[in-house]
Amino acid sequence: MKDFALTAKAFIIALLLFSFSGCFQYPEGPIFTLQTRDERLSGNWFIDKVTDINGSDITATYINWTLNVAQSKDGVGTFSYFMNGMLYSYGTYNFADFGDQLILAFTEYQDENVSANAIQKFLDVLRLTDQHFYYTDDQGSEFHWEKY
Repeated sequence: MKDFALTAKAFIIALLLFSFSGCFQYPEGPIFTLQTRDERLSGNWFIDKVTDINGSDITATYINWTLNVAQSKDGVGTFSYFMNGMLYSYGTYNFADFGDQLILAFTEYQDENVSANAIQKFLDVLRLTDQHFYYTDDQGSEFHWEKY
């Protein structure tokens, strides 16, 4: 009888772990967090590593870039890229329905005012913790940001 109880417990634990394995939001984590996506994303970020679609390291191209993400009280999130301390691109963001994609609507893009025809970009989020933000952009480059 002890063997059956032990086997049943092991089966239940395995079933629970298998059930939750599909619930992990991002391929590279986190597995569990008490912070919302917006809380984890908000803050000032610096480039840690960038690779192009072929896997080549292109970090040097982005070394002077920073990112500021803010969430206002009315729920609008802003996304600002800075290059050498100067605003380079600015817009708002929203998470897609399942949260694995970030939808950006830029009103200033690459030093150009595009508010009349906002430019929309999609980022595939790979990892979002309170210290790490990894994504792949629409060109296939993978960006690794770390929080200040």
